[in-house]
Amino acid sequence: MSMQYEQLFEKIRPAIDSKIEEFKHYQYDAITAEELWRYCVEKKWRRKNIDQLRLHEIIATIFAVSPSDIVSFNQVEFLQSNNWFTELNTEELKMLLGPVKT
Repeated sequence: MSMQYEQLFEKIRPAIDSKIEEFKHYQYDAITAEELWRYCVEKKWRRKNIDQLRLHEIIATIFAVSPSDIVSFNQVEFLQSNNWFTELNTEELKMLLGPVKT
């Protein structure tokens, strides 16, 4: 995170924490403040200049995010990653993708 984003993150941290508490109320305990912030920066504001956004617009965006938005975003990020099989060694990969035995 760049210094500019870190400073803004700290400035609006109470709003982010409030949204995280709302998520916890609805049993979404795994979503962190950093994930919420990353979602907003990379998805909601990716084509906008954050310097030109007003504080109330930033906070309104944060309060409008739903847990399913973040879960969907994370799933798409995972599916777009190129390293699905990094934890498999060569033998495991051969077994998984080898010819079908009849």
